Amino acid sequence: MEPPFTYNSFNLLHVMKKMILLAAAMAATLPGIAQTDTIQYRTFQGYLNPHERGTIHIPDILGYRTIKADLHLHTHQSDGGVAPYFRVWEAYQEGLDAIALTDHQPMPRYNKNPDGNISHLQAVKDAEDRGITLIRGAELTSMAWRANFKDVGHINLLFTTDNNRYFPRTDDVTAHQADSVLAVAQADSVWVTANHPGWPDKDSEFSQWLIGQIKKGRVHGVEIFNDFEFYPRAIDYVYDYNLTPIGATDCHWPIAWRFDLKRAHRPMTLIFARDNSVAAIREALFARRSVAYSDNTLAGRKEYVEPLLRASVTAEKTGRTRKGKIEVALKNVSDIPYRFADPATNRLMVAAPLTTTYVWMDDAEMKHTWLVRNIYIRPDKHLEIQPLSLQR
Repeated sequence: MEPPFTYNSFNLLHVMKKMILLAAAMAATLPGIAQTDTIQYRTFQGYLNPHERGTIHIPDILGYRTIKADLHLHTHQSDGGVAPYFRVWEAYQEGLDAIALTDHQPMPRYNKNPDGNISHLQAVKDAEDRGITLIRGAELTSMAWRANFKDVGHINLLFTTDNNRYFPRTDDVTAHQADSVLAVAQADSVWVTANHPGWPDKDSEFSQWLIGQIKKGRVHGVEIFNDFEFYPRAIDYVYDYNLTPIGATDCHWPIAWRFDLKRAHRPMTLIFARDNSVAAIREALFARRSVAYSDNTLAGRKEYVEPLLRASVTAEKTGRTRKGKIEVALKNVSDIPYRFADPATNRLMVAAPLTTTYVWMDDAEMKHTWLVRNIYIRPDKHLEIQPLSLQR
């Protein structure tokens, strides 16, 4: 039996030492107040977000680096609400590799500087400091309320050297003016995108004027995703006119204000390039090596979306069986939750992001051809895959 506890000098000293050590430990770990605080000055520790580069987990494929890029952004130099350098900060925090600031005429609005390159120039230093590839660009716009809007629409010009060569000093652009601008852009080897084909009338059909520009070799890409909009018809244009698929935000306000980044990354283009340089990205886009991404959905050519899926998801038998079924481990190393559907059984399963999902399947299901519901290779056609083929 232990002796009864008494407050002798040894016990009291021992208890006091423990209390002092506990108080010191609490002072060192409390998030609210720093150890050096006084009545004159205090700080709150752990209250601020760390200014660290984010990570977007989407694997490299086919020997290329997967560049995460937003190629359609606005700033307060046209009709946006943020500074050019702020776009760089957002991209850095989210984990993008490249962006293009594509302010349009009439510009600039913010400080009345007539230089059409002002947005790019104001963001260059921040982009260099943070390792973000900044692509010089501009948007050519025809106003939505004018009769010629559906002829010209909105067009992005990327990899420019001087935006002033492509900016008519008017609020609107006629088809004749746009034809002249694209002729100059073609001579300068500028890369051109047809923007948001289904906006604002929800009709994504190309105009005869735009088709004519494509046939002249002046237009190279088409937005399948823009902001929260999806234009399935544009996937056909990727094949019919040999265009590069693009996803972009076209954001005018802060990204985190516009998009719920806890749910999914912003709309973007996944570009399969040799490296993250302007020259390599340009080469990849002209070679049509890209996939459009938005809200955990991919759209593009099978030759790129399928390798992307295979690099992201593997299916392995664990060796466990139950009632004639086999346990299969679906390991997904990407941020994209891939949704599979078996047309033969109407069964659905999801390979959750950055984890391993365990499912039970029989031999027949393993051999079935499943649809990947969030990968589009045509407006009404999903990528097809056999689970067995995802084994390594």
